[in-house]
Amino acid sequence: MKMKKQSIIYAVTVILSALFIFIGHIVCRPAGFTEGVEDYYRAEVTTVGNVEEAEFSLDDGETMVSNKRITFSALMKNGPYKGDTVQVVQDVDDMYAYQPRDVKVGDKVLISRPSYDMESGAMGQDAEWVLIEHNRIPSLIWLVVIFLLLIVLIGRKKGLSTIISLIFTVLSIFLVYIPSILKGFNVYLMTVIVCVFSVFMSLIVINGWNLKTICAIFGNIAGVAVAGVLAYIMHKLLGLTGMIDEDYVMLTLMDHPVDLRAVLWGGVVIGALGAIMDVAMSISSAMKELNDTMGEKTFFRMLHSGMNIGRDAIGTMTNTLILAYIGGALATVLLLVAYNKNIYYLFNMEMIMSEIVCSIVGSIGILAAVPLTATFAAYMFNKYEDKE
Repeated sequence: MKMKKQSIIYAVTVILSALFIFIGHIVCRPAGFTEGVEDYYRAEVTTVGNVEEAEFSLDDGETMVSNKRITFSALMKNGPYKGDTVQVVQDVDDMYAYQPRDVKVGDKVLISRPSYDMESGAMGQDAEWVLIEHNRIPSLIWLVVIFLLLIVLIGRKKGLSTIISLIFTVLSIFLVYIPSILKGFNVYLMTVIVCVFSVFMSLIVINGWNLKTICAIFGNIAGVAVAGVLAYIMHKLLGLTGMIDEDYVMLTLMDHPVDLRAVLWGGVVIGALGAIMDVAMSISSAMKELNDTMGEKTFFRMLHSGMNIGRDAIGTMTNTLILAYIGGALATVLLLVAYNKNIYYLFNMEMIMSEIVCSIVGSIGILAAVPLTATFAAYMFNKYEDKE
């Protein structure tokens, strides 16, 4: 009977999650979201032909810049031209810091035909095909497949539920959350909605509906709420504007200008969500085991044991969160340190300060989740029988 009830709850959660993403995407998708997008086609390089190199000076008459144009043939893999062999050019220009790798036979690439060719003046069908980027998706697919297989192999049935949860979480971000911001919805409200959805959906799908899940949900939402409130306060106190880099600046030039402070806040909350969820679930799971094995259980004995377990989790999860933020911004940190020797000025830069706030606020969310989850779980497991 319990298994049947859990199966019904599981199915209802999956259906409601799918409806949330489907309806949410329809409501939040900006008008013309897919319009004006150039057609990119997959192709494979079959032969590499001429390599033309040229050198010219800039307006100052002194700086020399070299340009290389590679002509190659490529077999189209999709679209109306599938099976055709077309001539494509790759331009490598010294004026740009990013230098793409020269194509070679067998490379999988993305190509396009611009609506207007600035060099020849040709338009539409008369424009030449150009290399857009190397197609890295096929290799990435193998890595994703290995990742998913390991989840199922190690986690088995729960591993499959983990994959379903992961898919719903990613879809909620890319099909609901991001489009809603681009459409001009309130970023704070949408962040809260998506986070609450992710917490309930993930924990119910992975662990079912029971006392352990209820305690984890409470601890997770409480920890994220602490992080969110603290992040909002610190952004006000530090006077952060959200003008961190050119990507944030470009958001202000859109049809619906984005509230950069809100985006910065949303990044903190979503960044902390996963780590806090991990801690809350770990504490709840440990409290469930204590409930099942402790001979003379009391609220204070369970709370004491839960806090001891939580203290072990705090160190590793805090390190995980801070190292994740540092790793994600490593190139930026290296560049800033290389060109700014004054440490006091460096740490006052908004770009650096925002990363520090994200790391510390997220860690405080984890710290808050431990006692809150342990206290709530100790109370719930003493008051109610677990129906798992």
